[in-house]
Order: sequence, then structure tokens, then C-alpha cells
Amino acid sequence: MRIAFVLRTWILCGTLVTQVACGGSDDPDIIPTGGALPNLAFADNDGYLPLDKLKADGSFYAGNEPDFGTPNPAYAVSSKTESKWAIDTSASVPAGHTLSYSFKVSGVNVGAAEVASLTSNLRIQADTGLITQSCTGFPNCYDNHSAQDDEFLITATASVNGNKGSLTRKFALRVRANN
Repeated sequence: MRIAFVLRTWILCGTLVTQVACGGSDDPDIIPTGGALPNLAFADNDGYLPLDKLKADGSFYAGNEPDFGTPNPAYAVSSKTESKWAIDTSASVPAGHTLSYSFKVSGVNVGAAEVASLTSNLRIQADTGLITQSCTGFPNCYDNHSAQDDEFLITATASVNGNKGSLTRKFALRVRANN
């Protein structure tokens, strides 16, 4: 009986020392939370400027409508190199934890060249999760020169800093064909 008690105590103490020495914790992985991201549509204005955001009916947003969404804090009317829009991929975690964000672009009906072209202008703010477009004219702006709408799949990931937990969400980004 006494040997079993000593053995259990030794195992319990050994487990605690191992967790402390290895940085272990009894805290589960923190998983961010966030709603589904909506599919979005844009128009290539063929002026080698950032894409224009479209409403569900295909008309253009002016940028001051209640349903426009998040504006790009870096947008300036005078330069027109930053998109007026921002795509908010932010998530939530319990107090005391922070997130970092990343994204990946995949083609749905486009090839690697189109994916690389769009990816080269999209930026994500690693600490806020805002995706914006920045471009300075040809060839640095996405140009849909095809006769079809270009479809992309955006995979946005919010990762908990110092933890294994993450939240991955996907949404479609469509760029209307030039007319």
C-alpha cells in the first residue's frame, strides 16, 4: 500500500516538473472565433487602379453606403494607389491573447499567372486582419483582360500568437471581366 502511494506521488510530481520544465500547460489551445466571410465581387476598371467593389446587383459602390463594409484606412483620394475598400477577416480571442493574420490566394477558373498577379497587389495587415489592395499602375495592378469573370478562393487564417490555435475561413473573390 505504502509503495503504491509513493509511486503515485512520484509520478504526479514528475509530471508537474516535466510540464514546468518543458513549458507545458494544462490550458487547452485557444481557438479564435469569427463568422463566415462573405463572397465579394469587384470590377477591373481597366485604368490600372485598385479594383472597384461591386454590390450584389453588379452596380458600383460609391463607398459611403451603409452596406459598403470596412473602408481602407490607407485610402487617399489624391493618390488612388490604395483601394477604397478593405476586407475584414478579423477574429476574436479571449483577453490576454493576440492574433496574427495571413492569407493565400488560389485560382478557381484562372491560372498561376492570374493568381500571382492578384496576390502581388493584395496586402493583409498582420495585426488587424484587413486585406486591402495597393497598386501603382501597369503592370502592378490586377488586370482581368479576359472575356470571363475571374474567380479566386481566398483562404484567411487568424493564428493565436504563442499558441497552436488558429481559425481558417475561405471566401470567393470575383473580378468582373473588362467590357
